[in-house]
Amino acid sequence: MSTLLDKHHLSYILKDNKLISSKGALELCAEYDYIQQSTAFSFSTINEKSDIDNFEGIIKQTGSCIKLLHAQSVLSDPVYFNIDFIISMDQFLVYIGERAFQIDPVIFSLNRALIIAFEVIDFETDNPLKKDDVLGKLGNYNLLTVNGYQYFGEASITTANNKISEIIYNNISSFFSEMTGKKFVPEDYSFIHNTLVLSNDIDDIAGYFCKLIGTKEIPSPLVNISTTENYQYYPQDGSCVITKYNSDDVSLPLYNGILFEAIKMYVYLTQIINLEITSDANKVMRNDLYLENLFFAPHVPIETHNLLNYVYKTNSFQHHKEATRLKISYMTAENDSKKSRNGVLLNILLYIVSLIGAIGTLDTLEDQLSIPFEYSFSVVILIFLVLGIVWGIIEWHQNKRF
Repeated sequence: MSTLLDKHHLSYILKDNKLISSKGALELCAEYDYIQQSTAFSFSTINEKSDIDNFEGIIKQTGSCIKLLHAQSVLSDPVYFNIDFIISMDQFLVYIGERAFQIDPVIFSLNRALIIAFEVIDFETDNPLKKDDVLGKLGNYNLLTVNGYQYFGEASITTANNKISEIIYNNISSFFSEMTGKKFVPEDYSFIHNTLVLSNDIDDIAGYFCKLIGTKEIPSPLVNISTTENYQYYPQDGSCVITKYNSDDVSLPLYNGILFEAIKMYVYLTQIINLEITSDANKVMRNDLYLENLFFAPHVPIETHNLLNYVYKTNSFQHHKEATRLKISYMTAENDSKKSRNGVLLNILLYIVSLIGAIGTLDTLEDQLSIPFEYSFSVVILIFLVLGIVWGIIEWHQNKRF
């Protein structure tokens, strides 16, 4: 495991309160204070012979992990929105055109959906991108293709023709594939992307959203879902803006925003995947009911309810919901049609068997009642033919598609 982690530039994996790193394993203990709404985290060694001091470097790297877990403990109900695992991946450089950018990834799984979040930093100035650097398609770093990438400490640049998220995904996918002995090799995946902007310098929120996503009007009404004075949070389809926050405490709005956007993307992604199912109507209906149930998560704060209510009312969600309803209706009609056709074929088979049985009794009629076989055979065929025509007309009227 240590070799695999180092090969894929991974510092640690946290799953089920077990932190696995190249130096060994630690156990995470979390104690949540419901009055102060704070969480105390501590680590202990699993192997009694290990010294916790040897893990000091790893523990220092768990800052983003701890902040994300704290956001989950405060804002979500793990029964409905559960973080399955968190992966710490090393920072790396990407080259887009003539410019170099540092990428700081945050990777975790929410309800078995892989969430890849990353901050883009201008490598020359060592500053995160500003609000005006990410406008429109040309500023959407979720979609821009990189020329190459390079991990710190490596002498060479790896040539690439991928998006930033694809580089991260391919690395994580390769790690899991090698860890399972090539038993886990994803053939395909569905994805959506999102842009989170954190800035106190935005006065016209609606106008900025139009520039950010490249539209004349915002897709959904502008709503601040925040219930505190700590920040204002404005979600939209494919983006969000967080503003009016304390610049001395950026972590609170940032990691709350990451979790909120992960929940929002998970809902949309689940809808998209459900629409791609073509052969199992029951599975589509189960997934649709499961998705509807998420909006009634009982043990979440008002702020999270505000987000869920907002997502539910967006045009994107309602359009996907209507498409799912139409798909369920169509697949149900298809299944009924198949059952009807199967029933018709079964009736035809039974009809043929009855005809053969009737013909088999003609010899008995000839022996016992001296009725010539030719006459009785003609009568039986005529009767079955007339009855068959009448039955066929009735079936045709009941099911035109037959």
